[in-house]
Amino acid sequence: MTGYMVASPEDSALAAATTRVAKTFAGMTAQAGEVGCGRCFDEGEVELLRTPGAPLPADLVRRVAQKDPFHWDDQPAIIRRVLPQLVVALAEGEDESDLMARGLAAAGWSRWPREQAGAVAGFLDAWWTQTLRTKSPPIAACAVFESCVTASSAVTPWLARWEAETGPVGRRHLAESLGWWREELTSDNSPFTWWWGTETAEQAAWHEVKQWLAGQARAS
Repeated sequence: MTGYMVASPEDSALAAATTRVAKTFAGMTAQAGEVGCGRCFDEGEVELLRTPGAPLPADLVRRVAQKDPFHWDDQPAIIRRVLPQLVVALAEGEDESDLMARGLAAAGWSRWPREQAGAVAGFLDAWWTQTLRTKSPPIAACAVFESCVTASSAVTPWLARWEAETGPVGRRHLAESLGWWREELTSDNSPFTWWWGTETAEQAAWHEVKQWLAGQARAS
């Protein structure tokens, strides 16, 4: 991973954030009576999710986060169970990170107890900050942005962080993102494929992003 070969303050912040998630959610499990969707998850996989501390196969973590939230009786409990490994997968550059972030949004993490919500928020902030300050992050900055937006159902904090990154790396990510969103910028279609909320809220969020991008272009 080209951008992660040399340790930096951002590396340390992201490592600390993932460690915080691991400690906060250690020992959490699916509900004892959870059976899940029998077509997508077999009995052995669900049993692992009900077992505290048992390492989970990476593919199981990915599928738990990506599947429709209604596959589970208690989806928030399921997300808490996989979070320590989920944040590592995201930080390392997991494909379809925005789809995985949908699982977080559906779990309503921002309404969890303060310590839990703070750990998730801290990870998202550290992940986005490191991405913006890394020349060659594992996945494109626009993909991380879309994932953070999906996870939080908000764009304002992520735009604020981006605006604070006035150096050449942050500006390059901005230019590349403008190219990535070329089609969406000329239409009313947002790039937030897995937005968890109303269509009205999604369109309002994308409108805010377009206005911000236009302002950045004028300031260049």
